[in-house]
Amino acid sequence: MLRPTLFIFAFIIPLLTNGHHSSAGLFDHDNMVEIQGVITSVRWRNPHPEYTAAVEDENGNTVDWRIETGSVSTLRLRGVDRDFIQVGDRVRLAGASSLRGLPEMFAENMLLDDGREVLLRAVSKPFWPAGVAGNLYQRETDEEQASVGREGAEGIFRVWTPIFDDPEGYPLLSGGDYPMTTEASALKAQWDPQSSPYNACNPKPMPYIMGSAYPIEIEPIGDDLLIKIEEFDLERIVRMNNSTPPNPQTYTHLGYSNGRWDNGVLIVETEKLQEGHLHGDGTPTSRALQLVERFELNEAQGRLYYTLSVTDPVSFTEELEFKRYWVWQPDIQIQPFDCGNLL
Repeated sequence: MLRPTLFIFAFIIPLLTNGHHSSAGLFDHDNMVEIQGVITSVRWRNPHPEYTAAVEDENGNTVDWRIETGSVSTLRLRGVDRDFIQVGDRVRLAGASSLRGLPEMFAENMLLDDGREVLLRAVSKPFWPAGVAGNLYQRETDEEQASVGREGAEGIFRVWTPIFDDPEGYPLLSGGDYPMTTEASALKAQWDPQSSPYNACNPKPMPYIMGSAYPIEIEPIGDDLLIKIEEFDLERIVRMNNSTPPNPQTYTHLGYSNGRWDNGVLIVETEKLQEGHLHGDGTPTSRALQLVERFELNEAQGRLYYTLSVTDPVSFTEELEFKRYWVWQPDIQIQPFDCGNLL
């Protein structure tokens, strides 16, 4: 029988503090903890799979640690599936420590018995020497699915995948000091990450959702376009006939979008957005928010460049601009997010 072993120490390491779902306000992503133990339960679901690991403390007592990782969708892009970790497996994990003083962590990294390191979040960086040296677990291409993806691709109309190893590709929004108005600064000062509406299965508003670490798909639907976002199974309709909102008094989290083509570049303008947040750090947005997005396909049609312009005179003292890109990986398809339910 495997005997769980404690392998725990805490130290400060500068990390990307990109709060995401339930990790915000619950875990300290600047304080890494390392443990080693035996998996005793697995719950495979979005937004975060959960595991229980039996870990022996310094007194020889077994302590059950609650482990969260990056989402099912993010792990899938890393090549990790439901059967990757099973009950009875011994694991070595490094991750963000609990802000509540509990035996729990938000796992960023895993070290396999064969020496390979697995990155468990979109923003994870190699932690152990093996990973730093390049010995990382890699996703293998599904050639059968890739064939299906190639058949369905036409110009911008295909599935686009985030790229995690280039800061120009991800993240789009990472929080920070934005040029905010006095009113917006006061609202942000009241932000409590532990009571964030994005801690569970509440969909993100525009433009926050466009910083997603999940695939998106653009497809034509009649005269209009549909932007599918795997995160929260969201769908954005882009009307290509320069229409006006049917009800001027209606504001939603995704807003009302009109699109047009400009020399092959898709330009989308969005208004009628309900009050929300630019990012998960509590930066507020108002109903005055207006967005302009540019989707530009490169010549090889393997990369989609994205520029987001944000105007909100109630929240910001100047226009903001953000950029990212997605890549085409033909075997990747949009999968159900089905937040909160076991997959």
